[in-house]
Amino acid sequence: MIGVHLMVDGIADRRIGGDNVALILSELSAVIGMKILTGPLVVEGKPVSPGWTGFVIIDNSHISVHTFDAGNEVSIDVFSCKAFEEETVLSFLEKHIRFERMTTCTLERDAK
Repeated sequence: MIGVHLMVDGIADRRIGGDNVALILSELSAVIGMKILTGPLVVEGKPVSPGWTGFVIIDNSHISVHTFDAGNEVSIDVFSCKAFEEETVLSFLEKHIRFERMTTCTLERDAK
């Protein structure tokens, strides 16, 4: 196995700001037992696609968050070569984002 890739897509009950994106990126890696190597880098998208995008490089891969002001949409990827508990990530995210709807997909990535 190369790694585990958790994808979370949802609609929040309100716009997600850059401060919230930075907080999620700063804290989530520790919650799943991983160390940040660099980041978080958080930037505001404009004018074509307003919202926020951010990422951190972790010792085993990366975590990224993309928000879209239109419709309060959010997409989050947690990819790691080290196993982590999906439920731990989802519980953490639900404390920081009030989802009206959320879908998840978990893939085990493998070169075979």
